[in-house]
Amino acid sequence: MAQSPRLSNSGPGRGTPRSRTSARPGERNRKPAVEPLPEQEVDRALSSKPAPPPRASRAVTATWRLVVLLAVVAGLGLVLANSLRVYFAQAAEIAAVRAEIVAEQDRIAEMQDQLARWDDPEYVRSVARVRLGWVMPGEIGYRVIDAEGNPLEGVTMEEPEPELTGEWYEKMWTSVKLADTPAEKE
Repeated sequence: MAQSPRLSNSGPGRGTPRSRTSARPGERNRKPAVEPLPEQEVDRALSSKPAPPPRASRAVTATWRLVVLLAVVAGLGLVLANSLRVYFAQAAEIAAVRAEIVAEQDRIAEMQDQLARWDDPEYVRSVARVRLGWVMPGEIGYRVIDAEGNPLEGVTMEEPEPELTGEWYEKMWTSVKLADTPAEKE
């Protein structure tokens, strides 16, 4: 059998509905912390709030906001893309100009080297011997003449000599063959 709440072992006043709902001593005459509003004020407060828009109109508003946001982002993208294109074009131009400067500096260094060579008397003598056919006093100069009686040009300093490969006797025989063939005129 079930015991009634009044007959519990918990002592007098505990566990009974009256003890749970009864006010503490000295608080019986106190007013509640929030006074209820009159019915007219409640109606006025509810009527002053705008009714929430239906779902369809909220979706349209969100869609338009999204479209405007995408248009702004696209515009910013176009502005930045054009700026980046200009930046990369200028970077490529700068790299090309720097490469051109390096090439010109190399050419200047080469020309200065050639100019410095002309100060060396041995270089001047070797160029005079090859290009002009000059000989030093006491030397005998020889000119090779082709079949028509025209002198053959000497080997210039810029022409590379043919590369001789193989054993010593192959190199010697190749040099004999090369000496027998005159240089072709251009």
